[in-house]
Amino acid sequence: MQELRLLHRCWPSLVHADRTNWCKIPDFVLPTGWTRPSVDVAFQIPDALPGQEPYAFWVSGGLALASSAPVANYVFPAESTPWDGQWGKFSWNLEPWAPGARPGDGTSMVDFVRSFTGRLRELN
Repeated sequence: MQELRLLHRCWPSLVHADRTNWCKIPDFVLPTGWTRPSVDVAFQIPDALPGQEPYAFWVSGGLALASSAPVANYVFPAESTPWDGQWGKFSWNLEPWAPGARPGDGTSMVDFVRSFTGRLRELN
């Protein structure tokens, strides 16, 4: 899958779970303001790309704000991923989702994963 190759180019440590549409990026660096400096991040590549937009991302272990404020649109523990341990889930989508006819044209899974940092910078 071409989207997977594009993701690997940006995140060489990316792991793809065999026979699934799940991916994980180990040690994803978090912006300042969280109780941890990094987490493993997981997400799913939709079966019907480019028409079906990706939704949500998961973080390993519990994640909290250093301010102790509640985290919006976050559930812990969430449903499981293919990887061991407990995971928290952020309800999230990239606005706008405007893919092109080919992977890499318009918005892509790379843009979706890059948007995680923007969401995490919101500190809410």
